[in-house]
Amino acid sequence: MILHVAALLHEVRLYVSVNSFHKHTMYLILNSELFGLRKTDLMLVARYHRRASPKPAHQGYAALNRERRLTVAKLAALLRLADALERSHSQRAHKIRCTHEDGRLVISVPHVNDVSLKQLVLKQKGPLFEEIFGVQIMLRAT
Repeated sequence: MILHVAALLHEVRLYVSVNSFHKHTMYLILNSELFGLRKTDLMLVARYHRRASPKPAHQGYAALNRERRLTVAKLAALLRLADALERSHSQRAHKIRCTHEDGRLVISVPHVNDVSLKQLVLKQKGPLFEEIFGVQIMLRAT
C-alpha cells in the first residue's frame, strides 16, 4: 500500500509543478489525510525515490527500527526501478515480465523496440535496487 501511494504521489506531483517536485510531494503528504498509512513511511519512501540512498545518519530514517528501515529501503528501490521503466510517462511499461536468469533480474519490456533510454535512466536509478536486493538488473525489449 505504501509503495502504491508513493507511486501515485510521484505522478501527481507532476501536475502540481515540474520544478521542485520533491517539495510538492512532501507538501501533499504532510497536508493530506492518508487513512491507515504512517506519514513518516511515505515521506521516507518519497524522499529516497531519487538521488540519495537511505543512510543511518539521515534524520527520520535513523529513528526507524531495523525492520522499518529495510522496508523503506526496499520500497524506495522499487519506486526508483518503476520510475526508470516509465520515465517517459507513456505507460508502455505496464506489462513488463520479470525473470531470474544467471543471478540477474531480467525485465522484458513489451512494445518497446529500443530500451537504450530506459537503460541510461536505470544506470542512475538501479544501484539502490541492486544493493538492497543483491541482483543486477538487465532490460530486454520484446
